[in-house]
Amino acid sequence: MTEATKSLEEQLQEQRQSLEENIRQTESQMAKLREQYLKVLGALEFAAIQKQEAEGTTDSTDSEDVAS
Repeated sequence: MTEATKSLEEQLQEQRQSLEENIRQTESQMAKLREQYLKVLGALEFAAIQKQEAEGTTDSTDSEDVAS
């Protein structure tokens, strides 16, 4: 019975170590994905600002043409 208990304990220790490693890898992957996501959000915000400025420039150009 002692050998079976020891074997079970060793199996559980190995499983614990494996799960710890999986958690570390998943956390690292999650951090990378979060960073990529934030970069995309920033790029979308930048694109929206550029679009808004381009529309603002077009609007002011149109009003100048009307005034002439």
